[in-house]
Amino acid sequence: MSDRSARSRSFESVAEAYERHRPDYAAEALRWAAEQLGLDPGARVLDVGAGTGKLTRGLVALGFEAVAVEPGGPMLAQLRKAVPEAEAHEAPAEAIPLPDESVEAAFAGQAFHWFDRERALPELHRVIAPGGGLALLWNWWDERDPLQREFGELVGFAGHEPYSEEELPGEPSFRELGRTVVETVQESSPDALVGYLSTVSGFLIRERAEQEEHLRAVRDLASRYGERFPLPRLTYVFAFARIS
Repeated sequence: MSDRSARSRSFESVAEAYERHRPDYAAEALRWAAEQLGLDPGARVLDVGAGTGKLTRGLVALGFEAVAVEPGGPMLAQLRKAVPEAEAHEAPAEAIPLPDESVEAAFAGQAFHWFDRERALPELHRVIAPGGGLALLWNWWDERDPLQREFGELVGFAGHEPYSEEELPGEPSFRELGRTVVETVQESSPDALVGYLSTVSGFLIRERAEQEEHLRAVRDLASRYGERFPLPRLTYVFAFARIS
């Protein structure tokens, strides 16, 4: 198993914590993507690499008929409990168990960077109907916030973005329609930040002693900002049209 594959499947060991500690996607971000893709309420859409359904539930809330595809059984079990309205399948992005041209759009939240692009993009192109499109979303840190700037330096995301420009979808399957960044603010706490860190792939593959050291350091850092504090968040959103 490759390092990327091992890291992508590491979440399965903490599926319940992932559901509890990872944030949902801002409705504004999903609405923007839906508008870019020309989706009407009731459209059948795919959430691929769906995890515990953090994005799936947002699609359902907007009135879409959501189909979730997730390769990890423990993650999918959480999704089925959280979003029983969604059709759910256990499968990877590289082998989507849906008929050709059976969805109007596909979405991937916090997932595209784990896909084998050479296999996943043709699969996505196959299941999306002509005139449809693809939306990619990432919830990410806002390093303008002093706490998150220190947190990033501590755990290793400082100065990074959640995606790689050269790995975004492109021809011959897709062309970019637009991109935006949605800013939101949530209330957080030392416990919440520690919980979030416990679901991060780079943390999960560390040795136990190193994990405990990181958790202590994050708790100490966050505690300096109080028992409760505002936590700004950025959501990166990209929309792509399917090239027929």
